[in-house]
Amino acid sequence: MENPKTRQQFISAAKTLFVKKGYDETTMIDIADEAGLSRRTLYSYFESKVDVFQAVINSEVEKVLSQLAEIANQNLPVQQKIVEFVFGYFKLIKDMVDRNGTLRSGFFRNAWGLEHFRKGFDVKQKQMLQDIISEGKVNGVFDVVSVRRTAEIMHNCMRGFEAPYIRGKLWQGNTREEIRFEARRLIYGALGYNSENK
Repeated sequence: MENPKTRQQFISAAKTLFVKKGYDETTMIDIADEAGLSRRTLYSYFESKVDVFQAVINSEVEKVLSQLAEIANQNLPVQQKIVEFVFGYFKLIKDMVDRNGTLRSGFFRNAWGLEHFRKGFDVKQKQMLQDIISEGKVNGVFDVVSVRRTAEIMHNCMRGFEAPYIRGKLWQGNTREEIRFEARRLIYGALGYNSENK
């Protein structure tokens, strides 16, 4: 039977090594040594380095999802909540990649774009978006035909903006106020919300 503390020990060790040495230069022996445990024990928890890497991503993703859930559950007007959720999402994703990818772990940046590494994250993020949009529709604030389809479209748009945002290329040369103003217009337009009439 697995010990959660031992599992976390391996994940923490692997994360340290992926950032310090890079994914390609880290071996399973390195991970076991860094954790202070045997290679046999490591293989009883993870079949391969890819599995360890997935666990590292999952641990980071859980932190992001927890923080996104806090935003989604805030007691705010729904039109403000959706904007805070979108901006919070980009900030949290950038922080996660910067925290794990700016040293020698370029693999983290590449892997985050691969479907199998982020599948569970995307499902949960879309559900949160759907819940916020549904709240807005029920309260007569958002005018959308299909909550599910609107959440799917917004999710795909947000994914499309991830890379330029993380690289600092999105909205270059604009003030924070200009960025928020334009982003609100895009979000509200997609949701059929007219802030001037509310």
